[in-house]
Amino acid sequence: MGATGYLGSLLVPALVEAGHEVGALVRSPESSDLPPVTVHAGDATDPAAVRAALAGVEVAYFLVHSLDRGDFADVDRRAATVLAAEAAAAGVRQVVYVGGPRPTSDDVSDHLASRAEVGDILTRGSVPALALQASMVIGRGSASFDLLRTTRLSPWVPVPRWMRNTSRPVAAADVVHYLVAAAALEHPVRGTFDVSGPEALSYLALVQRYARVTGLRVRLPVPTPLWSHRLAARLAGLVTPIPSSVAGPLFESLDHDLQPTDTDVTTVLPPPPGGPTTVDNAIRDACPPTGAPPASDTPFVDEVVVTSTAEPDEVWRTITGLGGANGWRTIPLVWTVRGALDHLAGGVGLYRGRAPEITDGDVVDFWTVLHRDDDARRLVLHADMRMPGDTVMEMRVDRHEGGTRYRQTITFTPDGQAGRLYWQVQKPFHDIVFTTMAHGIARSSSSDGPRAAAEALRDAAGLVVARLR
Repeated sequence: MGATGYLGSLLVPALVEAGHEVGALVRSPESSDLPPVTVHAGDATDPAAVRAALAGVEVAYFLVHSLDRGDFADVDRRAATVLAAEAAAAGVRQVVYVGGPRPTSDDVSDHLASRAEVGDILTRGSVPALALQASMVIGRGSASFDLLRTTRLSPWVPVPRWMRNTSRPVAAADVVHYLVAAAALEHPVRGTFDVSGPEALSYLALVQRYARVTGLRVRLPVPTPLWSHRLAARLAGLVTPIPSSVAGPLFESLDHDLQPTDTDVTTVLPPPPGGPTTVDNAIRDACPPTGAPPASDTPFVDEVVVTSTAEPDEVWRTITGLGGANGWRTIPLVWTVRGALDHLAGGVGLYRGRAPEITDGDVVDFWTVLHRDDDARRLVLHADMRMPGDTVMEMRVDRHEGGTRYRQTITFTPDGQAGRLYWQVQKPFHDIVFTTMAHGIARSSSSDGPRAAAEALRDAAGLVVARLR
């Protein structure tokens, strides 16, 4: 469970390479990028789906973390409760979980409290559970490392009080090593164990270490006593691909010293070959061989998911018919204005129209079709508009609970500082236009017809307001 998350995406191929038969429970199998494993469709909170996925399983991994949702604590609690019950019914031998350190203070952030609660639910279950408490994970693509990379954007670094609290950052490769080793335990293990790196550092010291290892000048620390978690999260949401809803709880966790408090994991699992990875080497390993990539290389990803009562084929016909005289199911005239501005800037503009039936390589207004897959109901478009970066839009339709789930994903890769600024400035308008479009596509295809399409703007506007709060 959690195979498509950060650690899960590293663990699955590592288990396969180690010779294990692997199964994965994922919400959308058709959109997952997993190696050849047995894939089960379903949600981690659905007992029936979890029951089917656990059939014949000896070791079950719980790597679910719904941090991008406001109700993440409730979702993770339900998922852990379901796993504990279904693992017992299925005869699972060992459960393995990765959470976070447990602060010793009473005032604990919601994020860390949820991680601890999930660990308690699993370790108290009838199936022995090995709960690993990992410190800040440093690896390419980890949320912690992406936040650390923002160091490159400025020669100075704000230093609120919580930047001086300490942790023991651990390399992602070391965490995966312990997870793979857990599959080979001779006897089941129950308990909580710390997974941490060899050095204790404050977050400020970690920022300076990153600068040194990647060849940057030492960052100038600027005391900022009024620098709140919310402000830091909002800024992170603007300049990194990490949503502020995820960055916020991570920053709140820095309110505590995140030092090991339980038994070290090496009492039950063998250490990595050569010993724990140093912080310097963890940073080097997280960067490409040529050195740390500029933060602008990391794309911004924005996704909207809408369900409707329409049949999937109806929604797919709407998607493949977008553009030209059919429009884009969003706010009237918005694409006309955008196309006119693009034309004035020397771009292709809007008025390229579309063919009656589009295929790979065709143009649709100021988009080009990269890929059309009718069997998977998946359309990928590339934006030909002038902008300081590169935009790709993926539109996918799946059957969902007797109706349809429409998933619309925008991926923008900025070109330097200009690209990041462009993303920041246009993001509020982007949210309105593309959220409205997603609702318009899903609703206008439903049996409610025009009335449902008219309601799309109202519903999307409410969603945008909620996201901006």
